[in-house]
Amino acid sequence: DVDHPGVNNTFLSTTYDVRAILYNDKSILENHHLATAFSLMSRTDLDFLGQLPRAEFKQIRETVIEMVLATDLSQHFGLLASFKNKVNKTIAQTFDPKECREDRVILLKILMKCADVSNPTKEWPIYFPWCERVQEEFMRQGDLEKSLNLPVSPFMDRENINVPSSQIGFMDYVLLPLFEAVNKYIEVPHILGSLQANREHWYVLFFLKMG
Repeated sequence: DVDHPGVNNTFLSTTYDVRAILYNDKSILENHHLATAFSLMSRTDLDFLGQLPRAEFKQIRETVIEMVLATDLSQHFGLLASFKNKVNKTIAQTFDPKECREDRVILLKILMKCADVSNPTKEWPIYFPWCERVQEEFMRQGDLEKSLNLPVSPFMDRENINVPSSQIGFMDYVLLPLFEAVNKYIEVPHILGSLQANREHWYVLFFLKMG
């Protein structure tokens, strides 16, 4: 997330930000992160891949681009459906990331997505403070939207937010299906256990909030 502006793609597109214009409203932040990173790597003192043969560098660059673009949440459900379909074919031995580049790339995309949204899978003392930081970033965007007379994005209105409910929803609709799909390919019981434990923490806080 290098050079992240603290607002999401929708905000950048709605406000006609220069990055939205540059990337034609398509995966704006993800494209910006990639362009910024590879631009930095064009410096000789930062080009840690500079000694690779041109063909290998091209392949790595193509793969990294695909992986980072896959972290755009607008692609989440389509990518997850494709991965589930692939994993279900493992029984028939048709999903082979080691030998098939298409399979390898979809697996790398999924693993990148897991890393991108992994905070709720960490132990509560690590997860909760970062959750508060991310939530504050969201609410600052909401404040900015209000100041610009724009509709406030979902889960970003500090005057009308139920954090436990929003976190439980994110876990139920995004995280659990994602990590359960990964678990079918390679077992990740510790990750699923931490995720479920944090979900239970939020349920306690939800009921306390509701009185």
